[in-house]
Amino acid sequence: LIQYNREPDSSLRSLPAKSVDTGMGFERLTSVLQDVDSNYDTDIFKGIFAAIQKECGCPEYKRRVGKDDPEFIDMAYRVVADHIRTLTFAITDGAAPGANGRDYVLRRVCRRAVRYGKEKLGAPPLFFNKLVPAVVEGF
Repeated sequence: LIQYNREPDSSLRSLPAKSVDTGMGFERLTSVLQDVDSNYDTDIFKGIFAAIQKECGCPEYKRRVGKDDPEFIDMAYRVVADHIRTLTFAITDGAAPGANGRDYVLRRVCRRAVRYGKEKLGAPPLFFNKLVPAVVEGF
C-alpha cells in the first residue's frame, strides 16, 4: 500500500492519506493497460500457456470458463499457470514446499498444479519444473 510520493529530487514525501488500496493488482493493471477482458489474456500468461501446451501436448488455451469448458482444460491451464508463478516467486524468495506452515501451503499448491496438469491436460511426469523458464522469461 502506498505511503509516500517520490519527488523530482528522488526524496520521499509522506502522503496525507496513507494505505490507500486501489485494488489494482499487477495482473488487473496489466489487463487494463493491454485492453483485454481477462488477466489470463495478458502477456503475463501467454508465454506460460505456450510452455504448458508444449510440455503437456494438450489442446491450446481457448479462454473457456464454466459450462463452456466441460473437460476443465482451460481451467487447468489457469491453475497450472497461477501455481507455477506462485511457486517460482516463493522459492526464489527463500520459501520451499514442506510439512509446516507456509511451506505446507506451497506443497499443497505444487501438488494441486501437478494433479491438474496430469488429470486434465495429460501432462507427462516432471512437466511442472519445465515451466519455470517461461515464468522467468516473462518477468
